[in-house]
Amino acid sequence: MSDETNSSNATPSPAPQPSAFSGAAPPMSPGEVKDGKVFAILSYVITIAGIPFWLLPVIMRNNDFALYHAKQAATIWIVYAIALAAGVVVSIVTLGIGACIAMPIVAIIGLGLLVLIVIGALNAINEQAKPLPLIGTYAEKWFAGLKKA
Repeated sequence: MSDETNSSNATPSPAPQPSAFSGAAPPMSPGEVKDGKVFAILSYVITIAGIPFWLLPVIMRNNDFALYHAKQAATIWIVYAIALAAGVVVSIVTLGIGACIAMPIVAIIGLGLLVLIVIGALNAINEQAKPLPLIGTYAEKWFAGLKKA
């Protein structure tokens, strides 16, 4: 007796499903992209001045393009807040000696995040909804519940 299976009876394996948190933007019409472009750009650019402008598209939630970029900009803020908090903790625990190491590291992280702000703003200017390098996929994980109202 043979253990061979008939290839015509074999069921094809299902195609792999994309991750729910791939960082991909929801489908958007060209009109929606045009309407949200200014808020998307401002979500990044005004962040440089330390103003959390990304809160406005998050509160309004009336445009997917602006909301997508607001989530990306908010993730930059969160990462920087975590870096600052870690630097402060290291400084306190080491009675200030760790500040000699922690603060330059926080500054380097800040410069990296500044680069991400520029990349995000360029994506918004070019009407692209692409996740930011390194941290962009976290935006969809952390803000999965924030959808267009």
